[in-house]
Amino acid sequence: MNRRRFLATSLAVPATMTAGEATPSTSSELLRFGVITDAQYADADPQGERHYRATPAKLKAAVTDLAKRQLPFTLHLGDFIDRDFRSFANLLPLLDDLGHPVRHLLGNHDYSVPDREKCRVVSTLGLPHDYYAFRSGRVRFLMLDTNALGAYKTPASSGSSTGSNGVDVTQLGWLDRELTASDAQGDIVLVCGHHPLTAPLPLANSGEVLALLAKHPSVKAYLNGHHHDGGYGLHEGIHCVTFRSILHRPETNAWSVARVFPDRLLIEGFGREESRELKFRA
Repeated sequence: MNRRRFLATSLAVPATMTAGEATPSTSSELLRFGVITDAQYADADPQGERHYRATPAKLKAAVTDLAKRQLPFTLHLGDFIDRDFRSFANLLPLLDDLGHPVRHLLGNHDYSVPDREKCRVVSTLGLPHDYYAFRSGRVRFLMLDTNALGAYKTPASSGSSTGSNGVDVTQLGWLDRELTASDAQGDIVLVCGHHPLTAPLPLANSGEVLALLAKHPSVKAYLNGHHHDGGYGLHEGIHCVTFRSILHRPETNAWSVARVFPDRLLIEGFGREESRELKFRA
């Protein structure tokens, strides 16, 4: 993961923009990056709409497209695998063809592995910590661990899990400090987590997290996966975008290219992912 190099950001206007859409000057574009979520691979038979063995081919297709776009990085918003720790070794090499880093965060199914393997998930995905921050120019990303209170993450023998997915007190304190600094610096902040903050399937303490985000003007959007059919919510001017899963419906795929401008976020969706133009709150 760490050996992947950063490449220059492409400035081409996406072909999906139509004459009726706003067309911001490319000179004001701050950042462009890829988005994938819920690959959730397992060598397992389908369960309903979950076609586990179709994931590698669909991930390869998304990687092939994103690699052509000379992006600095791609986000994967959690649930990279499901149930079998060996699936990491099968799926991670497919990302090498991107030619740029993947910034992962933790999903609940990343922890649906035997208890003895849970302690290796963070390092296997190349994360510096369970939750972390990184910057690309004026844009700052805060990558949350929304499993911090959940039964998935904690070995049963520890007895420390509450049984509900959520952001713990320690992490909330870190988030508040990071956002206070970002407010002062005039950053554009995109907060990312695996679980949604708005319906459907919101985080157990989503109200607490949303209240914290709303008081910081640097926060412009919250990006997440988990709900495989996608979704959108708006909370006090903060755009809450749920990206669609790679896993479902083997005949279609889902990935995105996101473009950050000083006043908006443009999401160009591919496959069954929706394209969106999201204007930032002042």
